[in-house]
Amino acid sequence: MIFSTPIKYAPITQIANPLLHIASPFSGKVMPLNHHPVQLFSTGVLGIGVMVKTNQALMLAPCKGKIIRTTQQGCEFVIRAESGLQLLIHLHIPSEYKKMENLLQHSVGKKSVCSGDVLCYYDVPQDTPILGSLIILNADKLGPCYYPLNQVNAGKDPLITLARACKL
Repeated sequence: MIFSTPIKYAPITQIANPLLHIASPFSGKVMPLNHHPVQLFSTGVLGIGVMVKTNQALMLAPCKGKIIRTTQQGCEFVIRAESGLQLLIHLHIPSEYKKMENLLQHSVGKKSVCSGDVLCYYDVPQDTPILGSLIILNADKLGPCYYPLNQVNAGKDPLITLARACKL
């Protein structure tokens, strides 16, 4: 059962009237959230979003905002952006690496962040499968949302674009 309409791919050049670009907290291959192995994410029960298959346990703040909550040993943050969006940013790494000795840099305990600030960075082996997810928790009143790129760089490329209309 799917609770939220999945965000679909639309080339960035075909998105008419883009209202807001949400920067990617992760680097890697972008995929629809319904491919996530954890049902809580894949069913859309938390909201709409996308995931990134990455090989680096690095998560950056996608925008300037206030940190509302930090959980999962510093692998999950809820941020209220200045735009009013509430974003859940989650790094899915094997539990054996979610240890303080593997946590190289973090924003745990901070009250606010700026775009590009490191939320968490874990030291994990290069071949470890890692998934990053960005979910908009309060997307119920938004217009169309798309992921405009198939490959993203953390802090540089848009992961989700909100628009009024699309000419697809």
